[in-house]
Amino acid sequence: MNLLLIGGLPPPVGGTTVLFKQLVDGLRGRDNICLRVIDVSRPTVARTNNVVHALRCLALLFWYLRWASVLSFQTSRRGAITFGPLVHILSRFFRRKWIFRGFGGDIDTWHRNTSGILRWVFDHTVLQADVLLIERKASVKYFQGQSKSSIQWYPNSRHYSEASPTIPATSDRSRRFVFVGHVKPAKGIGELIQAAKLLAPTGITVDVYGPLQDGISHSWFADSATNYCGPITKEAVIQTLAGYDVLVLPTYFEGEGYPGVILEAYCAGIPVIATRWGGIPEIVTAETGLLVEPRDVQGLAEAMQMLIDSDHLLATLRHGARSKAAEFDADRWTQYFIDLCQQLSTESRS
Repeated sequence: MNLLLIGGLPPPVGGTTVLFKQLVDGLRGRDNICLRVIDVSRPTVARTNNVVHALRCLALLFWYLRWASVLSFQTSRRGAITFGPLVHILSRFFRRKWIFRGFGGDIDTWHRNTSGILRWVFDHTVLQADVLLIERKASVKYFQGQSKSSIQWYPNSRHYSEASPTIPATSDRSRRFVFVGHVKPAKGIGELIQAAKLLAPTGITVDVYGPLQDGISHSWFADSATNYCGPITKEAVIQTLAGYDVLVLPTYFEGEGYPGVILEAYCAGIPVIATRWGGIPEIVTAETGLLVEPRDVQGLAEAMQMLIDSDHLLATLRHGARSKAAEFDADRWTQYFIDLCQQLSTESRS
């Protein structure tokens, strides 16, 4: 099977580029797949300019479509709107089956709130792909009512192993809480700092890892019960999480789908305190964590206090987190993608 993938590879490192690279790496080296990749990540000024880069991607698309059995375009909402119609038109011109994979949790919200020519173009191109792979179950249900194409759930995923690190049992109530991600206001950092101050008398540890963004500086963490520990590499996230008791993600970031750090916490065997926001309630359940309302400092502190007070609840949620991790195993979803492509390839030959 000749398979063409279009999407953005790192750099920059982000949710969509990491996921796309994960699938590309999972497909390379397969005996039954000949893979070509068009990297649409915007280049730096030092490499070339955006116009030349766009023309290069377009030329590669024309060239590889003559060869490909199946094409998959994998992008965020913005990429779907700007480049998706062209991918659809060329795929139909060359009579190739194609799969659209949408990253993030806001594509259905955008569609509901959009009208006029932009929505018409999207409906008559991207929504006419042979298969649409959507991250959130709620989004799948919505688009199944908007398109006759095959709309399937294809979640965020991470590499899971039964041998993933586990947390040693704590002998006291001095819980270790952790945040990993982009350190910016929309991720709830301000609320986390305030909640930690309320709980400081309990002796908790709250460590924050990630790049400082959107006006947050080291001074935010001064005289607080929260420690800023700097950024860490993607490869070190699961091992780092395994040194803590609970991941805290009080996000209200627009377009939040299935945050990868929650799945990484499950792989590390730790539960999650997060917000009822975006796609999070679909993956954080009563078996794996606690949910609070966005921007609710008191509610966040109370959820953290519950896990400080109850060893039994913490142990139960740890077990649930480890069980949940297998559902989002990257190898499982890569094989699902391969099976889907093989099915489309067979259909195109018949």
